[in-house]
Amino acid sequence: MAGSLLFLGACFISLGSFAEAQDVDSWRIPFASGEEARRLGDITGYALKMSAAAELIPQSHPSRPLVQYHAARAAALDGRQSDAVNWLRAVWDEGLQSLMISFAQEDHAFANITGAESFRSLIGLVGEMELTTRWLGGDVHLINGVGSNVLVKVSTGGVLMVDTGYGPALPALRCAINELGGGPIRAIIITHPHEDHMGSAADLGGEADLYAHIGTADAMMEPYFFMEGLSIPPKPASAIPDMPIDEAVSIEFGGETIRILPTVAHSSGDISVYFTESRVAHLGDTFLPSNPMMYPGTVDPDAFLERLEKFLDGMHPETVVVPGHEGVTGLKAVREQIRVTREAIAFVSDAISSGMSIEETARAGQDRFPFQWTTFFYQVLMQLEL
Repeated sequence: MAGSLLFLGACFISLGSFAEAQDVDSWRIPFASGEEARRLGDITGYALKMSAAAELIPQSHPSRPLVQYHAARAAALDGRQSDAVNWLRAVWDEGLQSLMISFAQEDHAFANITGAESFRSLIGLVGEMELTTRWLGGDVHLINGVGSNVLVKVSTGGVLMVDTGYGPALPALRCAINELGGGPIRAIIITHPHEDHMGSAADLGGEADLYAHIGTADAMMEPYFFMEGLSIPPKPASAIPDMPIDEAVSIEFGGETIRILPTVAHSSGDISVYFTESRVAHLGDTFLPSNPMMYPGTVDPDAFLERLEKFLDGMHPETVVVPGHEGVTGLKAVREQIRVTREAIAFVSDAISSGMSIEETARAGQDRFPFQWTTFFYQVLMQLEL
């Protein structure tokens, strides 16, 4: 998720004045300014701009926790302990990505406040967290509260998981699985190499078979970049997938066929998963319901959309769709997002063919498509033409 946000932020740095004039996603303007202030060493400017961005970003926006975390670390660097803790507390209380606050323990930006009682008390909440579960179909359940949507298939032979959430959530995750009647964790499918989806891979890798895209395996062997100034060391050998995937495969577990399809776009290692008998699909961050359209990568957007659509065609019409974050939905919502994405790509392609500039394209499409998406597709399609 962070990578997509930073890419779109680059569009606003280059076209910020036009974006501001159009009042499109107004939080992105101070966010981009805050990033620039940080790069220039203006910590007070960084703090003021990130605080403004955090105030403006909508409550349900999937990037809201990241922006709030930026506001917290900027305040900490600026010597404003109370503001830093309050922004972290907002991340925790709002629940979109509560466990993002655990990064603060390793983040040098918070070094001056880690000994404060208010900070220690907040971080201590991680150990007290309780998770919620929901039955989706067959023997597949959704577990909420670990940083991403985790699926568990509870069978007599053990448990298969899709994603793990953040590492600090593992004790609570085990408790939730036990309450569902789960036995040992036998297999784990990782949808992509972001910490909120694979945080416990190293701890669980010794007891379970790990399935992930080969791009995820490669990413695990490199430091995980969360944001400028904060990286996590490479994963140990126990986290490296036993079964690297680079093409469509099917596995059998607990009497059910589970289909896995590479859907690389959001990261270097995206996969989507379908439980054929339970009629449950996990699309990872390939699909986020609150987005107006889909992020189809920068290599061949049309091929990506076609491949994903064929995957959906093989699913039962009443399939429950689980995105990487947010609430569950159905195939109709995914197909609608694909439709709008195709329309936006076609519109931008026609604009380029007509010789329109990126600013002209954004203006012409402002009543149909969000500014950041038309500019994104314009840049992608222009690059593909080179």
